[in-house]
Amino acid sequence: MTIQSAQDLFFYDLCGMYDAELKLAQVLPTLAQESQDAQTRDAFLEHQQETVHHAQNLEQCFQILGRSPVKLENHAVAGLKEDHDTFVQQKPSPQALTMFDIGAGSKSEYLEISAYRGLIDSANLLGLQSCVPLFQQNLQQEEAAARKLATCAQRLGQEQVGRV
Repeated sequence: MTIQSAQDLFFYDLCGMYDAELKLAQVLPTLAQESQDAQTRDAFLEHQQETVHHAQNLEQCFQILGRSPVKLENHAVAGLKEDHDTFVQQKPSPQALTMFDIGAGSKSEYLEISAYRGLIDSANLLGLQSCVPLFQQNLQQEEAAARKLATCAQRLGQEQVGRV
């Protein structure tokens, strides 16, 4: 893909985000399954359903652009998955794995929050206002998911400290 303009960069970022959402939709059920905490498990599963919808929102933006997504790997999300897989090989305790997964989930949420803010700014600058509500919906759900994970991390952290 040749990137020569702001429109090309927008399309590139959109394709990268699409890959991220597709990958995360596959990873979230694993994080839920690994979780020893019901609220964390529910947060991961709820966000997995939202993530599938996020990809659909991005597909709508591709339709608005009259273009199909180009296969583009989001290396940040691939790196988070690789970090997870490496951590699992260390045979952590179930509690440590749950806390690690919450942290990994939070990292992905903030990556997505940043990406959606950038896509919103770019869409506004490029006059692609019809994509903006789709990005805003995804952004709001990413922010809510980040808050839920932060709440779970705080609660579980306090429980762990109370056991020491």
